[in-house]
Amino acid sequence: MNHPPLTIRHVALGLALLCTTGASAQTTAPAPDKNVLKARLAAQEQRANLLLDEIKFADSRIEDRAEDILSTLRMVGDSKDSRTKVARMKEQTINDLQKNITYYQQKRAWLEEQMRRPTFNLTPDEKRRIIARFNERIEKRVNQILEMNKTLAKHQDYERYKSTGDSWYGGTTYSESDDYRQNQMLASRSNTQRDKVIKGLQSSIERLERQNRTLAQQQLTASNEELKRACMDEQRKNDELMKARRAQLKEVFTSSGAPTRPISISEAQALDNAMKKSIDSLKRDFTTLFQHYWTWIGEQSSVNNLKAALKNL
Repeated sequence: MNHPPLTIRHVALGLALLCTTGASAQTTAPAPDKNVLKARLAAQEQRANLLLDEIKFADSRIEDRAEDILSTLRMVGDSKDSRTKVARMKEQTINDLQKNITYYQQKRAWLEEQMRRPTFNLTPDEKRRIIARFNERIEKRVNQILEMNKTLAKHQDYERYKSTGDSWYGGTTYSESDDYRQNQMLASRSNTQRDKVIKGLQSSIERLERQNRTLAQQQLTASNEELKRACMDEQRKNDELMKARRAQLKEVFTSSGAPTRPISISEAQALDNAMKKSIDSLKRDFTTLFQHYWTWIGEQSSVNNLKAALKNL
């Protein structure tokens, strides 16, 4: 009888069959050595702790440098020479702070989702600590916006017209006051920016109210007491935050403003250039900070996995 020629495919299938048969005949793999796991855990914990130290250092550095920039900007205001240069710098700074709040809120939402459907093995306490840190930074940014808002120019009752002397044809001639014109320009920009701050605070209150309605529903359908208590705790925190937001709104409406030193256009330009360099550096540091955060989450997840493996031996 003639047999079909043996091809490479037949050889490969035969080898695969032999490997499968051999594997089924073998005993199960030995359990991992406890001492090896302990050594791996110690090394992993060291990496995670070093990353945590780097996070704390980077965070502290960012906050110190940001406050230096903000405190300098809060002390100065526009002159007739600088016109609206300082006001525009403050508007951009407030916008940057609002973007920073949004970024922290997005990362906080991701962690809150991890509380419900985790993809990393972090303990509830570890997640809560990170969320608490993000909340602290959000509140700090809100207060920084409010402090900057206080230094924006307010409306002042300047006489609109001033006398320029007697005309050749009899009577007195008038022209629009430089002080009046300058204050009108600054007050207009300030009012626009203040409206944005008010809208942001009102939106925050509305969001917290929606969250509390959702939490109240989750509390009613909670499957255990621990989940019910967690919902109640979040509602309490939201109530406290809404109270703070309403107080901040009142402050925006009633604040009489903070004194500033008017600066020239050359001073304003020099300050703007220095701030741009500092802000670019801060943005790079901020990117690095969150790279450290996500790396730490992966490292800490591995720590917790090794701890679980050791516990199961």
